[in-house]
Amino acid sequence: MSENNQLHNVEIIMREMLEIQQKSKMFVNLLSEGESLSQNQLILLLQLKINGGMKATEIAEFFSVTPGAVTSMCDKLEKLELVERLREKEDRRVVKMILTNSGELKVQDLFLKFSQEKLIDMAKVLREVNQLMNKIF
Repeated sequence: MSENNQLHNVEIIMREMLEIQQKSKMFVNLLSEGESLSQNQLILLLQLKINGGMKATEIAEFFSVTPGAVTSMCDKLEKLELVERLREKEDRRVVKMILTNSGELKVQDLFLKFSQEKLIDMAKVLREVNQLMNKIF
């Protein structure tokens, strides 16, 4: 493959990746429209749902923030009774953030903004994109 073709392919990949990133941002904007919570708080609720809870260190790593910032974010969500701190039985020093029933309902409510058909389409397309990406990486 010539160097020109290779450069052209890299440009196409970068353009498409940026477009995917912009579409992801638009999706998060739609989710957070009219919400009193910040986008990071909403994303944290989704992460807690997907992962069945997370330790503060995992949350800090995911958002690339300090553990202090995580404490602040979680304190706000805890005051709203959307999350709760749960100490692990094996090691009481380890605290895991989990969704409360209200938190679970909040996550469900976020997706009521989309029709069932739209959600099915999005899930299908995103699954296909990830399967293709898995072949590459």
